Amino acid sequence: MENQVCLKCGGEMDEGTVSVSEGVNYISNRQTSMFKVVTPARRARVCLACGYIELYLDTAELRKKIGK
Repeated sequence: MENQVCLKCGGEMDEGTVSVSEGVNYISNRQTSMFKVVTPARRARVCLACGYIELYLDTAELRKKIGK
C-alpha cells in the first residue's frame, strides 16, 4: 500500500497488522446460510496523529464467500 494521509485528520498513517487472540474477522450480512463464514482482516493502518484505524481484508476471498 502506498503512503496515504488519514481520512479523518490528514495525519501520517503507519501500516502494520492487527493482532488479537481470536483474530479480527468480517462477517457479511449478505450470507444466507445458517453457519456464517468469516473473512479475516489481513492488513491495518493507524493514524499517528489521531489514532484512527483502517482495516483491510482480501476482497477476492470475501466475494467468493458471498457468491459475488
